[in-house]
This record gives sequence, structure tokens and C-alpha cells, in this order.
Amino acid sequence: MPDTGLLPATALRPTAIAGRVVVIGLGYVGRPLAEAAAAAGFDVTGFDRDAGAAEAAARGWKDLPQAAGALAATPDPDALPPAGTWLICVPTPLDATGQPDLSAVVAALETCQARLAPGALVCLVSTCQPGATNGLCRPVLERGGLRVGQDVFLAVSPERENPGAPDGGPRRVPRLLGAPDPRSLERAFVFWSRIVDSVVPVASPEVAECAKLLENTYRLVNIALMDELHRAFTALGVPTREVVAAAATKPFGFAPFWPGLGAGGHCIPVDPAYLQMEACRAGAASSLVAAALAANEARPRRVVDAVAATMGGCLAGRRVLVLGVTYKPGVADLRGAAPLALLHGLAGRGATACWHDPVIGPRAPGLAAFPRAASPRECPGGAPEAIILGTPQPGFDLGGLAGLAPLVFDPFGLVPRDAAGRVRVV
Repeated sequence: MPDTGLLPATALRPTAIAGRVVVIGLGYVGRPLAEAAAAAGFDVTGFDRDAGAAEAAARGWKDLPQAAGALAATPDPDALPPAGTWLICVPTPLDATGQPDLSAVVAALETCQARLAPGALVCLVSTCQPGATNGLCRPVLERGGLRVGQDVFLAVSPERENPGAPDGGPRRVPRLLGAPDPRSLERAFVFWSRIVDSVVPVASPEVAECAKLLENTYRLVNIALMDELHRAFTALGVPTREVVAAAATKPFGFAPFWPGLGAGGHCIPVDPAYLQMEACRAGAASSLVAAALAANEARPRRVVDAVAATMGGCLAGRRVLVLGVTYKPGVADLRGAAPLALLHGLAGRGATACWHDPVIGPRAPGLAAFPRAASPRECPGGAPEAIILGTPQPGFDLGGLAGLAPLVFDPFGLVPRDAAGRVRVV
């Protein structure tokens, strides 16, 4: 049997652990993990420096069914109790130069280090570059004289969340787990085995870190490929979605990806940049990953170009409505959302760019510069001259879009064609 890098779970013997859990970061990763830990019987304190996030978590937890363990949230680091397990679940975005921003991870580590007691476990859940567990986390935790693997324990278990999934929640998602030493691995294995159904130990922290980056790099490359081929199939007069559906009948060697506006969100456009950064440092940069990142970033711009070309080459003063602006259907999250790039691109061409999305409130951050349309039938100054499907939100009447504007642009291939030729696949 080839060496897969996995360690047999039977080699790790769980032992009883007790104490509190502190979850640092109460976003889409930390909050569900806090709830899962409380359901497993731990007393959990969630911590977020954003008072709004902490307050929202505390309010939401009041409505949850009674958990086996207690749940509390605070924005005050001085209010954190002694804890046996610390989970770091903070954002790791790209900065203005496109480089990974680990400042939130560093701040979380400082919070842990100042309060660590002997025997405590710190687990990095945030997505980071290869080497972060040993090269970033370990030196901070050992700064006060405690030794990882002897006095305190360190592990990495990269997040695998799927926001908006109907069967969401951490318990049913297999959990990768890596650690710098066997004692830390065992300590973390015992903890995670109470939280999730399947824990997958791997041979090193770097294997876990790289595996997470590979998962989303695989998705980015295939999404970029699909959007490129969508342009080719459309030029050939062949419906892309039918091509993908036909290919997906093959029971092996093919996974379907569908055309769209490009990958958005907080992971797929970001994680490959972490991998590429470390590959560059090692002298092994990937031209394919670089091309996929560039193609994904260019996808909204190509749609704006197609809209401009169809509308006579000039968008100045034209009323264009983007229908759906979140990065993913049914999820009220604008981080990395490709429709935002559409709005900026349209406005940059002089268009009156507005938006309509029932999933997002009227005062959503990031949309303040663009007027909100109360319905798809109206823009400031009159009815829209063109509609672009930005996100196919649940409940949208895609079959009725052709009757709402003289032109409808569809990057997804979802809107039925009309006899008058108003629907354009882009």
C-alpha cells in the first residue's frame, strides 16, 4: 500500500479531558464550532474583539436548545476564563498588495499566550500558509518558557465550513488534524473526537495546512477553467450547462463545475494565494495557479466588456441593474463577491449601476456607493436598460427576467432564452 501520510487513528488512545474551551473569532467558523463544543458538553466562551460579533453570538445562543455545556461570548480579553482548549478561528484575508494578512492570527496567539496554563491545547483553525503552525504559532506560545509537547500542546485543524449548506455544522465534516509532536496530536485528537464524527490525523502540521490549500486551489482552477470554456462553448453556440451535465454522467474521473461569475467568498480566491506565496519562496511557483487567479479576477471585467459591447460600446449614463450581489446563493456575505466587482466595473464605465438582492439588507457594507433598487423593475431615473444576473438567489424568477429589461445578461447559463433575443449568455 502506498504511503498516504495518514497515521492510523487506532494508534491514538483517547484519554479523558476536562475544562473550558475558548473560541477566538465568532464568524462563520468560530461560532458553529463554539456551539458544537457546547453540545459536546464543554463550557465554552467565545471571544471576538468586534463587540457586535460577540453580542450577536450571545443573542443567537439564547435561542438555541439547551446544550450540555454553557455558552457565553465577550469582546473583553480580560473576561476570558482559564481554559484547557483554545481554538483560533480568526479571518486570514489578503492585504492590499495581495499578500496574506496574518495579523488577526498573531493577535489571537498573543491572547492565548498571556493566559495559557500548563496542559492547555491551542489549535489553529484559521487557514494559513504551510509552516504557520511551527513557524508562527509555536514561537509565540513558547515565549514565556512553556514548551510545546511538554507543558502545552499545539495542533492545526484547518476549517472546512460550507456556509448555507442545509445540513451544515461541523460534526459531520471530517476533520484533518496535524501536530508538531505525538503528545500534542493525541491531546488534540481526544478533543476533536468529542466534537466531530471523523478525525483524520496526518503526519505533520504542514500536511494539514497544504491539504486545506489544495482543496480550494483545486476548486479555483476548475472554476476558472469552466468560465474559460463557457466562453468557448457559447461562441460555438453550445449550451455550457448541458455540456457539463452530459459529461457528469461519467461515473469516474470527472467532477462537475458550472459556469458563473467567478469564485468569490473568503476562501477560494484567497487560499491559492497562500499556497503560491510559499511555493514562490521555495522556487516552485505554479504558473497554472497564477493563471487561474488572474482568470478568476478578470471574469467580472469580461462580463462588463460584453455588456458594453452589446450596448453600443459606451455605458455612460446607462441604467444597469445587478440582480443578486452576494458571493454565494442564499448566503448574506459580500466578502470577495464577484457582483461587487461588476458594480465597480459598470460605475467605472460611467453607468448608473444599481443592485437588488433580497438576501442583503439596504445598508450592507461595501454597497453604500451604489443605489439599491426596491425591485428588479426599477433603477434610479427609470427602469433598467439592462439586467445582469450577479447571484442566482433562491426565489428569483429566472424565467421572468426577459420581461424586465430590454437586455438580460446571464453569466451562469440559467436564464431561459426568449424569442426576442433579449437574453445574452456571457
